[in-house]
Amino acid sequence: MAATTTSGSMNQYSTAVAGGTTPSDLFIRDVPDWTDKLQRTDVPLQKMFGSEGPPSMPMLKAEWGWGSPDPYSTTITEAIVGAGDTTITVADGSYFQVGDRFLIDSEELRCTGISGNDLTVTRGYAGTTAAAHSDNAAVYIMGPAVVESADDADSPFTQGEVDFNYHQIMSFTWSLSARADKVPTYEHRNANRFNAELKKKMEYTAPVRLELTYLLGQRALGTASSPSAMGGLRQSSYITTRNNLSSAILTETDLMDGLQTVHDRVGPSLMPDTVVCSPLTKRIISSWYNDTRRSDMSDDKAKVNWTSVETDFGTIKLVSHYLMSTVANDKLYVINPKDFKKRPLATGFGWNTGEYATQGWHRRGYLRYDGTLLAPYCDARLEIYGYSTTKADYSGLS
Repeated sequence: MAATTTSGSMNQYSTAVAGGTTPSDLFIRDVPDWTDKLQRTDVPLQKMFGSEGPPSMPMLKAEWGWGSPDPYSTTITEAIVGAGDTTITVADGSYFQVGDRFLIDSEELRCTGISGNDLTVTRGYAGTTAAAHSDNAAVYIMGPAVVESADDADSPFTQGEVDFNYHQIMSFTWSLSARADKVPTYEHRNANRFNAELKKKMEYTAPVRLELTYLLGQRALGTASSPSAMGGLRQSSYITTRNNLSSAILTETDLMDGLQTVHDRVGPSLMPDTVVCSPLTKRIISSWYNDTRRSDMSDDKAKVNWTSVETDFGTIKLVSHYLMSTVANDKLYVINPKDFKKRPLATGFGWNTGEYATQGWHRRGYLRYDGTLLAPYCDARLEIYGYSTTKADYSGLS
């Protein structure tokens, strides 16, 4: 820097500022306090999800399956107009066997023959009245009524289902020259920036990126030139009941109706027990019940948040997730967190770190992972999405 000469009164401002008189290189900078980080990097889903050891035989596709009972309901796909119609068409004729009694509206019918999805039936069975039925009317199968001494008919045979996820390689790197590693900065006063960056990648970067994958990811098989990718909560087959509110406000009835649908599917033993949602959605849910709070003259603090809700379908814990404020503010998930399992591809494929061999005077490190997320029990989950996130729409928030 060349010397500078000026006349007149000097001021405290740098020459980089209009009217400044002191060269910026002459200022002594002082940053005595350095905060490690200000932004959140916690990962609620990873803390709640379970873990599973590597499989005995590593494969790109991780699979799981479950058995299914024989169905007991379907619909008709053509309206039944006349009371004398004895052939009806259903959505799936394989659900029936000859002799089955079933109910459409208030009329009971009995199946006497099956051809694909067309059933030959006895109308107005068991004293009921034959009547017209609209297209898509529900059909409830009560089971066979067998004529004495008749041969047994073939019954439906329902086999189980399989779902899957793919493994995903995640890799984070950093590179510093030998000088950069040793020269201190305000952020790294003791130098050793290589290990400091490793810590940042391990504790902050990788966990948050994996958390977003669990929230937003959809699986992909991959090719030789395109990577395989794991799916998360957005994967369509991982949650059976997904209710779109189409910009309407979220109400207690919406949540209870969704829980009832899941309860009707899986029963009390598999019911989900945790709502995961944005902080705004948790405030909306709390606002449903705040009017029930009571205080007296001895109270010296107010409580406006609820951490759980007792329902007819069990106790539901409320967990707010800060990342959902930006990536899924109009969504809530009701899950059993321990049903999800984090699993590496094979032994030694969990998170690991190391250093590349280099030819120059520099260091290059890596943090790697190859794993997936197991997500069985799709029927035991609920997503509600598409609701209004305008606070003025909610009387308890406005």
